[in-house]
Amino acid sequence: MLFNLAFGMVTQSARNIFLTGKAGTGKTTFLRYIRDKVPKQMAIVAPTGVAAINAGGVTIHSFFQLPLSPFVPEGPGQA
Repeated sequence: MLFNLAFGMVTQSARNIFLTGKAGTGKTTFLRYIRDKVPKQMAIVAPTGVAAINAGGVTIHSFFQLPLSPFVPEGPGQA
């Protein structure tokens, strides 16, 4: 039932989908199914390299071309 709801959301809308869940819940399986069955252009991004490889995507940093350097916020009056 949830699979059909999620599949319908992906196939019948132009909305972005944020897929999350615990390990072993079928996120990667669902992504592979969608990628194989839906003729839409899509980006599959993941927070870690292993997750990206398993899902057939890229890391979030790579997709958005974010620098790998740490972000150090400026304190008040240091701008």
